[in-house]
Amino acid sequence: MPIHNVVLVPGFFGFGNFGDLRYFSGVREAIEREFARRGVELRVTEVATLPTASIRQRAASVLEVLSAIAEHNDGPLHIIGHSTGGLDARLAIAPTASLPTSAKLKDFRRVRTLVTVCCPHFGTPLAAYFSDVWGRFLLRTVAAYFIFWLERGKLPVKVLLRLWHFVVRLRDPFKKRPGTFDELYQKLLGDFSDERRLALIDFLKAVSLDQSLLFQLTPASCDLLNACTADPDLRYGSVIARAPKPSFRLLLRSSFDLYSQIVYPVYALCHRIAARGKKWHVPEPVAAQREKLAALAEQPPSAADNDGIVPTYSQIWGSVLHVAEADHLDVVGQYGFHDAQTLSGDWLPSYSRFDRAQFETLWSSVARFIAEDADSPHQAEERAADADRTARDQAMTTPK
Repeated sequence: MPIHNVVLVPGFFGFGNFGDLRYFSGVREAIEREFARRGVELRVTEVATLPTASIRQRAASVLEVLSAIAEHNDGPLHIIGHSTGGLDARLAIAPTASLPTSAKLKDFRRVRTLVTVCCPHFGTPLAAYFSDVWGRFLLRTVAAYFIFWLERGKLPVKVLLRLWHFVVRLRDPFKKRPGTFDELYQKLLGDFSDERRLALIDFLKAVSLDQSLLFQLTPASCDLLNACTADPDLRYGSVIARAPKPSFRLLLRSSFDLYSQIVYPVYALCHRIAARGKKWHVPEPVAAQREKLAALAEQPPSAADNDGIVPTYSQIWGSVLHVAEADHLDVVGQYGFHDAQTLSGDWLPSYSRFDRAQFETLWSSVARFIAEDADSPHQAEERAADADRTARDQAMTTPK
């Protein structure tokens, strides 16, 4: 039996690992468990993309990874793209796409499935809000500020980090409520080696030099991308999410944690902007998708629902695999989980109540969708044709 290859593509501001800090936290392990249960051999690879560069540049990185994998084994290829990573993947596997790389995928039929998770297929109003001159200036300024301090050398940065961590711990000296700041310090900053410092400088420089991605995530730009990427014959699946609406009660709750106190107002602003999208930018789900939404969610999503970043309807592409009551980062393991062995911070404090059981359910559904390709080739071909027709119907549907 051939080895199945799963490629994970991060989204906006995406990275692979910073020290022990991982973008896809626990995702690899959840997928591996499902494949092991089925007795199917699996290899997982994470793509290192430029954090805010254009989709074309990021898609080139995805294609390079696919090409390298295809050269070394003959097993099927499967892609999982979170957020913008889904758009990167779609462009990377478009046979007619012209990308800034010499890498070639000789047989695009090797790519069997593409699963997008909270992907802005039809854009997000947030991009339109932050893609103007002010938004790009803000990104460059913040990046330059941190680069300045990181380039001063290891000693002054380390002193500042220890002082900062001491101040944070004053709020909870016995560590009864470990949070996102604790994860950041434990996995990245506590042992802030030159290697980690230089990697962070390179990441911030990439953000400072190129913010093309902001404009390309606007609804108008995604509309053009959808028109120019003819979908190849493969199975498409999508995981969609919606987060709680901001409220004064949740704002008060955020005051008990320093990180949430700082970030929750940002989440509240982003959620409200994402809910303002013009309805005609996003087509209504087709019949098969509406049936899946009704089956998977107690209350089907509305046009105003979003995950704090991307409108929920904008995330639908192909078969709907799972509807998560979660925010944009909960779904990749950043939902605030900790036990004796594991600490994962809640990077976008939405108070969605997303937990480990829901995380496992989500990624089991994704793994099953991918693993079906190994169960029965004939049935997989039929499902591929059905999923492709659904995706094409949605892309060609003109909203009323």
